[in-house]
Amino acid sequence: MSESLSSLAGDDQRLGRLFTILGIGGLIASLIAGILGIVVVGALTRSADQSLAVTVKAVETADETVALAADTLGIVSESFDTLVPSAELAATTFEDAATVIADSAVVVTVDVPDALDAVVDAMPAIETTAEIIDNALRVLSFVGVDYEPEVPFDEAVAELTAAIDELPEQLRAQAVPLASLAADFEEFGIATVEIADDLADLQNQLDEAELLLDSYAATAGDATVIVNEIRDDLQWQRWLMVLVVVLVTGAFAVTQTVPILLGRRFTDRAAK
Repeated sequence: MSESLSSLAGDDQRLGRLFTILGIGGLIASLIAGILGIVVVGALTRSADQSLAVTVKAVETADETVALAADTLGIVSESFDTLVPSAELAATTFEDAATVIADSAVVVTVDVPDALDAVVDAMPAIETTAEIIDNALRVLSFVGVDYEPEVPFDEAVAELTAAIDELPEQLRAQAVPLASLAADFEEFGIATVEIADDLADLQNQLDEAELLLDSYAATAGDATVIVNEIRDDLQWQRWLMVLVVVLVTGAFAVTQTVPILLGRRFTDRAAK
């Protein structure tokens, strides 16, 4: 082995051929490495750009969906601006109606029947007075007073007494239905108040959800801008990496001129 190296060291022509082959091989290797490096850089940047493009598309689609959802929630929340006060007004109306019906029930089933009872109790006396007046008018008819009623005064009072005699009890019998109606309206009022409170809570939740969606939409918009900026940066970074590959492989190729020049020198010396 040492003899072969000694023999090679003493043979300028063989050394020149060896260095030339090494130099040319290095040049070819640097060229291949440069081409492969450029291809790899192009493939990596192209893959990254496609991934970023898909990301941008996905973010934009999500942004549009979120924006649509936020707009829809906004419309629904605006409708609640009218619905909630209407429910509150309805609750107040039902409560007022329950109060009015309860007060009316007292008047209809207590005050009016008691007043009618007093009228009925006074009717016998009124009927007696009417009979006296009727008889007096009949007597006066003999002296020229025109008195020929279709229904005598006392009979009319008697008919009125018979007509209103059962009315107090009939009115008192309405106490239970009116009380039930007042209770129903009160229950309607309480239920409507609960509905109004639930609607108000739901509106608050819708407003919070709309704010969250608006915030997400803003974040998605910022993300789209950032990704697009990264894509723009990736374009010149690709050329920068290609330039680095070219410079590195070029520098390596330049270093291969040294064995080529040495090979030529040894070859020229051997030729002399």
